[in-house]
Amino acid sequence: MADNKKQIGELLSFLLWLLLMCLAMVSSARGEDRALLIGVGRYAQFDEKLNGVSLDIRMMTEFAQLLGFKRHAIKVLEHEYASTEKVYSAVENWLIDGVGPEDRVLFYFSGHGSQIPDENNDEKDQFDEVLLLYDVALKEQGRYQTLTGVLRDDDVNTMLARMQSRNILVILDACHSGSATRSLRLNPRSISVNEAQVKYFSYSPYIASAGGQGSFDMMEPQASAEVGDHYVAITACRDDEKTVATAQGSIFTLGLRQVVRSAAMARVNITPEELQRQTTKFIEEQIRSDAVAFHPQIAGNIHLRRRPLELVSLAGGNGFVREEMETLVYKSNETLWMQLNKICFETGDVLELSVWIPEPGYLNIMSIKANDQATVLFPNQYHPNNAVNRGKLIIPTGHMGFELVTDGPTGPNLITAFVTKSPINSYEHGFKTAKDVLATLSPNSTRALILRQKQGWLAAGRLTADIRDEGQCR
Repeated sequence: MADNKKQIGELLSFLLWLLLMCLAMVSSARGEDRALLIGVGRYAQFDEKLNGVSLDIRMMTEFAQLLGFKRHAIKVLEHEYASTEKVYSAVENWLIDGVGPEDRVLFYFSGHGSQIPDENNDEKDQFDEVLLLYDVALKEQGRYQTLTGVLRDDDVNTMLARMQSRNILVILDACHSGSATRSLRLNPRSISVNEAQVKYFSYSPYIASAGGQGSFDMMEPQASAEVGDHYVAITACRDDEKTVATAQGSIFTLGLRQVVRSAAMARVNITPEELQRQTTKFIEEQIRSDAVAFHPQIAGNIHLRRRPLELVSLAGGNGFVREEMETLVYKSNETLWMQLNKICFETGDVLELSVWIPEPGYLNIMSIKANDQATVLFPNQYHPNNAVNRGKLIIPTGHMGFELVTDGPTGPNLITAFVTKSPINSYEHGFKTAKDVLATLSPNSTRALILRQKQGWLAAGRLTADIRDEGQCR
């Protein structure tokens, strides 16, 4: 009997050891998907500032979540937090340690690109391509100047080679153009901006003249099926083109966000190659001026380029924009009381909203559909003035000249209303064409409301409009 107990104990000990070994093997091969998002819009020693970089980071945070990256697995380094030491430390401790072969990695950069003289003679054009970090500085080196505080193309290649992940997506929103002007005029179709900044840092007459003949091959645009190439990279433009930043965000990053959101709304997956092609189309559709036309490039493993990204569906009211709007309402200083003219709406019904305004200010009303598409209901093309007085306001009233007609998709529509004391107009800053009565909510509009909530008075309210197919409300 004692022998049997001893044998059973030994067997259990062996099984426990075997289980622990299996768990160790699994954990060594599988950590977690991780994203590192870097945005540098201002610099410690230079006046070179870029508009919209903070918006780029917000958009790429949404982009990463749509790709299935958990919020806790997304690390952001922005402005002064994107110094050389902090970036290299994050790469080492966040993307290299704790990431297994089956885990996905997303590496994103938005900021200035430039070039420095090649020191190890591995560049045909004699220049290394670099991404400028927060502590970038000029350094005298013989008859020319160079830059410190940068992320070189050689460093990026070394970084990628050291990662265990076999599924890495690199996105770089920067450019090289030695002859670039400091600012441009845009003639956009649906982005309400007039000026844009080239995302290239020019710092020396020698570099500016010679660098313009080089190639910005931070990630060389080639396709490879090599086992060692375990990444796919999408960069903003060709060697001789300029990618631009605007107050609404960088055009390239805006395109990436729009393409991924559209695919998630439609419940379809896209490949990196399709993402690159559709982003190029977005840029061509948004900008009329040939002077700033640019074409995103793709590089890396051909199999990864054609592998679906497996997006998270936005159906069912679980979207990023809805979450932001609900959080804003929850954190507001004062509650807006709101009421709809009906409880249940069928597609084609007219929606009427009553809002009790507590203080004079500026009113913005948004509708977030079940697929997370956000539309600015008020103000709009027929009533662009959104200044309001204290008291009850019915939208639309008879003199406003428009109706709000419900449409698909069916499901719970979140309607949010915000009153600010500063003039924020989501229709003016939203995405629209000259023919659009309503605008699509832009990241800049949500950012303006978030900043108002943090810095000043914001009144907000929410309610849900249940949209159903014809005949289902009876």
